[in-house]
Amino acid sequence: MSTAHVLTTVAVLVTLALGAVMRLSLAGLLTLPLDFHHLRHAHSHLGAYGVLFPLAFLAWRARGAPVPGARESLAYALATTLAFAGFLRAGYGPEAIVGSTIVGASWLASAFRLRAAVRRFDDPLALVPPGIVAAMACVPFIALTLRRDPALAQQLVATFLGALLLVVVTPSALASLGVRAWPTPLLTVAGLAGAAALGVWPSPVARLGLALYALWLASAARERSLGWSIRLSWLLVGLGLLAMAAGVVPNARPAVIGAIHFLVLGPVLLSLAPRRWPIVTRLATPPLLVALSLHSGALVLQAFEAAPWSLAAAALGGLLAVAWWAIAALWPER
Repeated sequence: MSTAHVLTTVAVLVTLALGAVMRLSLAGLLTLPLDFHHLRHAHSHLGAYGVLFPLAFLAWRARGAPVPGARESLAYALATTLAFAGFLRAGYGPEAIVGSTIVGASWLASAFRLRAAVRRFDDPLALVPPGIVAAMACVPFIALTLRRDPALAQQLVATFLGALLLVVVTPSALASLGVRAWPTPLLTVAGLAGAAALGVWPSPVARLGLALYALWLASAARERSLGWSIRLSWLLVGLGLLAMAAGVVPNARPAVIGAIHFLVLGPVLLSLAPRRWPIVTRLATPPLLVALSLHSGALVLQAFEAAPWSLAAAALGGLLAVAWWAIAALWPER
Protein backbone atom coordinates (compact mmCIF):
# COMPACT_ATOMS: atom_id res chain seq x y z
CA MET A 1 0.00 0.00 0.00
CA SER A 2 1.48 3.34 -1.06
CA THR A 3 2.04 6.29 1.26
CA ALA A 4 -0.51 8.33 -0.71
CA HIS A 5 -3.08 5.56 -0.24
CA VAL A 6 -2.48 5.49 3.52
CA LEU A 7 -2.67 9.29 3.86
CA THR A 8 -5.91 9.56 1.90
CA THR A 9 -7.43 6.69 3.87
CA VAL A 10 -6.49 8.28 7.19
CA ALA A 11 -7.82 11.65 6.01
CA VAL A 12 -11.20 10.24 4.93
CA LEU A 13 -11.60 8.23 8.16
CA VAL A 14 -10.79 11.24 10.37
CA THR A 15 -13.09 13.47 8.32
CA LEU A 16 -15.91 10.94 8.64
CA ALA A 17 -15.32 10.53 12.37
CA LEU A 18 -15.46 14.27 13.01
CA GLY A 19 -18.64 14.56 10.98
CA ALA A 20 -20.27 11.75 12.96
CA VAL A 21 -19.24 13.29 16.28
CA MET A 22 -20.65 16.70 15.34
CA ARG A 23 -23.90 15.25 14.04
CA LEU A 24 -24.37 13.29 17.31
CA SER A 25 -23.64 16.46 19.24
CA LEU A 26 -26.26 18.43 17.30
CA ALA A 27 -28.79 15.69 18.03
CA GLY A 28 -28.04 16.01 21.75
CA LEU A 29 -26.59 12.50 21.95
CA LEU A 30 -22.96 13.41 22.67
CA THR A 31 -21.06 16.10 24.55
CA LEU A 32 -18.12 17.46 22.59
CA PRO A 33 -14.70 17.62 24.27
CA LEU A 34 -13.60 20.42 21.89
CA ASP A 35 -15.05 23.65 20.52
CA PHE A 36 -17.76 22.85 17.94
CA HIS A 37 -16.68 25.59 15.53
CA HIS A 38 -13.07 24.39 15.61
CA LEU A 39 -14.22 20.84 14.90
CA ARG A 40 -16.35 22.08 12.00
CA HIS A 41 -13.43 23.95 10.44
CA ALA A 42 -11.13 20.96 10.89
CA HIS A 43 -13.74 18.62 9.39
CA SER A 44 -14.50 20.70 6.30
CA HIS A 45 -10.90 21.68 5.54
CA LEU A 46 -9.50 18.18 5.99
CA GLY A 47 -12.22 16.88 3.69
CA ALA A 48 -11.22 19.36 0.98
CA TYR A 49 -7.45 19.33 1.50
CA GLY A 50 -6.88 15.69 2.36
CA VAL A 51 -9.66 13.81 0.54
CA LEU A 52 -11.31 15.62 -2.36
CA PHE A 53 -8.26 17.19 -3.96
CA PRO A 54 -6.02 14.10 -3.72
CA LEU A 55 -8.81 12.04 -5.29
CA ALA A 56 -9.29 14.72 -7.96
CA PHE A 57 -5.56 14.55 -8.73
CA LEU A 58 -5.96 10.81 -9.40
CA ALA A 59 -8.76 11.58 -11.86
CA TRP A 60 -6.61 14.20 -13.60
CA ARG A 61 -3.70 11.77 -13.91
CA ALA A 62 -5.98 9.10 -15.36
CA ARG A 63 -6.95 11.60 -18.07
CA GLY A 64 -3.27 12.30 -18.84
CA ALA A 65 -3.25 15.70 -17.11
CA PRO A 66 -0.32 16.85 -14.92
CA VAL A 67 -0.54 16.43 -11.15
CA PRO A 68 1.78 17.39 -8.25
CA GLY A 69 5.04 15.43 -8.14
CA ALA A 70 6.54 13.60 -5.17
CA ARG A 71 8.15 16.61 -3.47
CA GLU A 72 5.14 18.84 -3.94
CA SER A 73 2.88 16.04 -2.68
CA LEU A 74 5.00 15.71 0.47
CA ALA A 75 4.84 19.46 1.11
CA TYR A 76 1.11 19.33 0.45
CA ALA A 77 0.61 16.50 2.97
CA LEU A 78 2.63 18.31 5.65
CA ALA A 79 0.73 21.55 5.03
CA THR A 80 -2.60 19.71 5.25
CA THR A 81 -1.56 18.16 8.57
CA LEU A 82 -0.44 21.55 9.91
CA ALA A 83 -3.67 23.24 8.82
CA PHE A 84 -5.82 20.47 10.31
CA ALA A 85 -4.02 20.64 13.66
CA GLY A 86 -4.35 24.41 13.62
CA PHE A 87 -8.06 24.39 12.88
CA LEU A 88 -8.60 21.81 15.59
CA ARG A 89 -6.65 23.85 18.14
CA ALA A 90 -7.76 27.38 17.48
CA GLY A 91 -9.83 27.72 14.32
CA TYR A 92 -8.39 30.35 11.96
CA GLY A 93 -5.13 30.59 13.89
CA PRO A 94 -1.51 30.92 12.72
CA GLU A 95 -0.96 27.23 11.95
CA ALA A 96 -4.18 26.99 9.96
CA ILE A 97 -3.30 30.11 7.96
CA VAL A 98 0.23 28.93 7.14
CA GLY A 99 -0.89 25.42 6.18
CA SER A 100 -3.81 26.71 4.12
CA THR A 101 -1.55 29.17 2.30
CA ILE A 102 0.77 26.37 1.20
CA VAL A 103 -2.21 24.24 0.14
CA GLY A 104 -3.67 27.15 -1.82
CA ALA A 105 -0.36 27.77 -3.58
CA SER A 106 -0.28 24.12 -4.62
CA TRP A 107 -3.83 24.39 -5.97
CA LEU A 108 -2.95 27.46 -8.03
CA ALA A 109 0.18 25.79 -9.41
CA SER A 110 -1.90 22.74 -10.32
CA ALA A 111 -4.48 24.97 -12.03
CA PHE A 112 -1.75 26.61 -14.13
CA ARG A 113 -0.37 23.24 -15.25
CA LEU A 114 -3.83 21.83 -15.94
CA ARG A 115 -4.85 24.83 -18.01
CA ALA A 116 -1.96 24.25 -20.37
CA ALA A 117 -2.87 20.57 -20.75
CA VAL A 118 -6.63 20.81 -21.46
CA ARG A 119 -7.45 21.59 -25.09
CA ARG A 120 -11.02 20.43 -25.74
CA PHE A 121 -14.14 22.49 -25.07
CA ASP A 122 -16.10 19.39 -24.05
CA ASP A 123 -13.59 18.29 -21.38
CA PRO A 124 -14.97 18.94 -17.87
CA LEU A 125 -11.40 19.52 -16.64
CA ALA A 126 -11.40 22.81 -18.58
CA LEU A 127 -13.65 24.19 -15.84
CA VAL A 128 -11.18 23.40 -13.06
CA PRO A 129 -8.47 26.11 -13.48
CA PRO A 130 -10.88 29.08 -13.45
CA GLY A 131 -12.75 27.41 -10.59
CA ILE A 132 -9.60 27.22 -8.48
CA VAL A 133 -8.62 30.81 -9.28
CA ALA A 134 -12.11 32.10 -8.46
CA ALA A 135 -12.20 30.20 -5.16
CA MET A 136 -8.76 31.43 -4.13
CA ALA A 137 -9.74 35.01 -5.05
CA CYS A 138 -12.33 34.83 -2.23
CA VAL A 139 -9.71 34.06 0.43
CA PRO A 140 -8.23 37.59 0.93
CA PHE A 141 -11.73 39.08 1.17
CA ILE A 142 -12.74 36.42 3.71
CA ALA A 143 -9.70 37.34 5.83
CA LEU A 144 -10.49 41.06 5.60
CA THR A 145 -14.17 40.70 6.57
CA LEU A 146 -13.93 37.87 9.10
CA ARG A 147 -14.01 40.21 12.12
CA ARG A 148 -15.23 43.41 10.47
CA ASP A 149 -18.35 41.97 8.82
CA PRO A 150 -18.96 38.32 9.85
CA ALA A 151 -22.17 38.06 7.80
CA LEU A 152 -20.38 39.06 4.58
CA ALA A 153 -17.48 36.75 5.46
CA GLN A 154 -19.93 33.86 5.79
CA GLN A 155 -21.36 34.65 2.34
CA LEU A 156 -17.84 34.74 0.90
CA VAL A 157 -17.08 31.37 2.50
CA ALA A 158 -20.22 29.95 0.89
CA THR A 159 -19.08 31.25 -2.51
CA PHE A 160 -15.57 29.86 -1.91
CA LEU A 161 -16.96 26.42 -1.10
CA GLY A 162 -19.44 26.63 -3.98
CA ALA A 163 -16.65 27.36 -6.46
CA LEU A 164 -14.52 24.49 -5.14
CA LEU A 165 -17.33 21.95 -5.11
CA LEU A 166 -19.21 22.97 -8.25
CA VAL A 167 -16.43 24.13 -10.58
CA VAL A 168 -13.43 22.10 -9.36
CA VAL A 169 -14.38 18.87 -7.61
CA THR A 170 -17.57 18.10 -9.52
CA PRO A 171 -16.02 18.48 -13.02
CA SER A 172 -13.11 16.31 -11.87
CA ALA A 173 -15.59 13.63 -10.79
CA LEU A 174 -17.52 13.77 -14.06
CA ALA A 175 -14.27 13.71 -16.06
CA SER A 176 -13.30 10.58 -14.14
CA LEU A 177 -16.50 8.95 -15.44
CA GLY A 178 -15.85 10.08 -19.00
CA VAL A 179 -18.86 12.43 -19.05
CA ARG A 180 -18.55 15.20 -21.62
CA ALA A 181 -19.16 18.82 -20.78
CA TRP A 182 -21.39 21.25 -22.57
CA PRO A 183 -19.34 24.13 -24.11
CA THR A 184 -16.95 24.80 -21.25
CA PRO A 185 -16.88 28.63 -21.47
CA LEU A 186 -20.66 28.60 -20.95
CA LEU A 187 -20.48 26.08 -18.10
CA THR A 188 -17.63 27.98 -16.43
CA VAL A 189 -19.70 31.16 -16.32
CA ALA A 190 -22.77 29.21 -15.17
CA GLY A 191 -20.84 27.37 -12.46
CA LEU A 192 -19.19 30.50 -11.08
CA ALA A 193 -22.53 32.34 -11.18
CA GLY A 194 -24.03 29.40 -9.29
CA ALA A 195 -21.30 29.65 -6.64
CA ALA A 196 -22.06 33.36 -6.30
CA ALA A 197 -25.79 32.63 -6.05
CA LEU A 198 -25.12 30.41 -3.04
CA GLY A 199 -23.16 33.18 -1.32
CA VAL A 200 -22.40 36.80 -2.11
CA TRP A 201 -24.73 37.37 -5.08
CA PRO A 202 -28.12 35.59 -4.80
CA SER A 203 -29.58 37.53 -7.73
CA PRO A 204 -31.91 36.16 -10.44
CA VAL A 205 -29.04 36.28 -12.96
CA ALA A 206 -26.74 34.22 -10.72
CA ARG A 207 -29.54 31.78 -9.94
CA LEU A 208 -30.09 31.34 -13.67
CA GLY A 209 -26.45 30.28 -13.93
CA LEU A 210 -26.99 27.81 -11.07
CA ALA A 211 -30.04 26.41 -12.88
CA LEU A 212 -28.10 25.90 -16.11
CA TYR A 213 -25.26 24.19 -14.24
CA ALA A 214 -27.77 21.99 -12.40
CA LEU A 215 -29.22 20.86 -15.72
CA TRP A 216 -25.77 19.77 -16.87
CA LEU A 217 -25.26 17.74 -13.70
CA ALA A 218 -28.68 16.14 -14.09
CA SER A 219 -27.84 15.27 -17.70
CA ALA A 220 -25.19 12.83 -16.43
CA ALA A 221 -28.12 10.49 -15.75
CA ARG A 222 -28.35 9.97 -19.51
CA GLU A 223 -24.93 8.28 -19.64
CA ARG A 224 -25.90 4.68 -20.43
CA SER A 225 -22.39 3.40 -19.69
CA LEU A 226 -22.77 4.25 -15.98
CA GLY A 227 -24.50 2.21 -13.30
CA TRP A 228 -28.04 3.19 -12.38
CA SER A 229 -27.14 4.26 -8.83
CA ILE A 230 -24.49 6.77 -9.82
CA ARG A 231 -26.75 8.10 -12.59
CA LEU A 232 -29.55 8.51 -10.07
CA SER A 233 -27.26 10.29 -7.60
CA TRP A 234 -26.18 12.86 -10.21
CA LEU A 235 -29.81 13.33 -11.25
CA LEU A 236 -30.85 14.01 -7.65
CA VAL A 237 -28.04 16.53 -7.19
CA GLY A 238 -29.04 18.32 -10.37
CA LEU A 239 -32.70 18.44 -9.38
CA GLY A 240 -31.82 19.61 -5.88
CA LEU A 241 -29.69 22.49 -7.16
CA LEU A 242 -32.40 23.34 -9.68
CA ALA A 243 -34.89 23.56 -6.79
CA MET A 244 -32.54 25.91 -4.92
CA ALA A 245 -32.08 28.05 -8.06
CA ALA A 246 -35.86 28.31 -8.45
CA GLY A 247 -36.36 29.20 -4.79
CA VAL A 248 -38.38 26.06 -4.04
CA VAL A 249 -35.72 25.07 -1.49
CA PRO A 250 -34.46 28.07 0.51
CA ASN A 251 -30.78 28.98 0.46
CA ALA A 252 -30.60 28.40 4.21
CA ARG A 253 -27.72 26.87 6.09
CA PRO A 254 -29.33 23.46 6.89
CA ALA A 255 -30.38 22.98 3.25
CA VAL A 256 -26.94 23.95 1.96
CA ILE A 257 -25.21 21.57 4.38
CA GLY A 258 -27.57 18.80 3.31
CA ALA A 259 -26.87 19.50 -0.37
CA ILE A 260 -23.10 19.55 0.20
CA HIS A 261 -23.10 16.24 2.06
CA PHE A 262 -25.29 14.52 -0.53
CA LEU A 263 -23.08 15.81 -3.36
CA VAL A 264 -19.79 14.85 -1.71
CA LEU A 265 -20.72 11.56 -0.05
CA GLY A 266 -22.86 10.53 -3.00
CA PRO A 267 -21.99 11.15 -6.65
CA VAL A 268 -18.62 12.87 -6.15
CA LEU A 269 -17.01 10.15 -4.03
CA LEU A 270 -18.78 7.38 -5.94
CA SER A 271 -17.14 8.81 -9.09
CA LEU A 272 -13.67 9.56 -7.68
CA ALA A 273 -13.10 7.01 -4.91
CA PRO A 274 -12.81 3.82 -7.04
CA ARG A 275 -9.39 5.00 -8.22
CA ARG A 276 -8.21 4.86 -4.59
CA TRP A 277 -10.53 2.18 -3.15
CA PRO A 278 -11.62 -0.21 -5.96
CA ILE A 279 -14.06 -1.99 -3.64
CA VAL A 280 -16.41 1.02 -4.05
CA THR A 281 -17.51 -0.33 -7.44
CA ARG A 282 -18.53 -3.65 -5.86
CA LEU A 283 -20.27 -2.49 -2.70
CA ALA A 284 -24.06 -2.20 -2.80
CA THR A 285 -24.87 1.50 -3.24
CA PRO A 286 -28.65 1.57 -2.50
CA PRO A 287 -28.03 1.57 1.29
CA LEU A 288 -25.71 4.57 0.86
CA LEU A 289 -28.25 6.51 -1.22
CA VAL A 290 -31.01 5.74 1.29
CA ALA A 291 -28.80 6.91 4.17
CA LEU A 292 -27.84 10.11 2.34
CA SER A 293 -31.46 10.79 1.41
CA LEU A 294 -32.46 10.45 5.07
CA HIS A 295 -29.58 12.66 6.22
CA SER A 296 -29.94 15.41 3.60
CA GLY A 297 -33.75 15.26 3.52
CA ALA A 298 -33.89 15.86 7.26
CA LEU A 299 -31.53 18.83 6.92
CA VAL A 300 -33.56 20.34 4.08
CA LEU A 301 -36.67 19.95 6.23
CA GLN A 302 -34.92 21.97 8.95
CA ALA A 303 -34.71 24.87 6.47
CA PHE A 304 -38.52 25.00 6.57
CA GLU A 305 -39.19 24.16 10.21
CA ALA A 306 -37.15 22.94 13.14
CA ALA A 307 -38.84 19.58 13.64
CA PRO A 308 -37.18 18.00 16.72
CA TRP A 309 -37.11 14.51 15.20
CA SER A 310 -35.20 15.80 12.15
CA LEU A 311 -32.03 16.16 14.22
CA ALA A 312 -32.12 12.47 15.13
CA ALA A 313 -33.02 11.51 11.54
CA ALA A 314 -30.07 13.51 10.18
CA ALA A 315 -27.77 11.87 12.72
CA LEU A 316 -29.01 8.36 11.84
CA GLY A 317 -28.64 8.92 8.09
CA GLY A 318 -25.23 10.49 8.57
CA LEU A 319 -23.97 7.62 10.73
CA LEU A 320 -25.13 5.03 8.18
CA ALA A 321 -23.36 6.91 5.37
CA VAL A 322 -20.21 7.21 7.50
CA ALA A 323 -20.29 3.45 8.15
CA TRP A 324 -20.64 2.71 4.40
CA TRP A 325 -17.63 4.82 3.48
CA ALA A 326 -15.57 3.57 6.43
CA ILE A 327 -16.11 0.00 5.20
CA ALA A 328 -15.05 1.02 1.69
CA ALA A 329 -11.89 2.77 2.92
CA LEU A 330 -10.87 -0.03 5.29
CA TRP A 331 -11.66 -2.96 3.00
CA PRO A 332 -8.43 -4.97 2.62
CA GLU A 333 -6.81 -4.78 -0.80
CA ARG A 334 -6.31 -7.99 -2.70
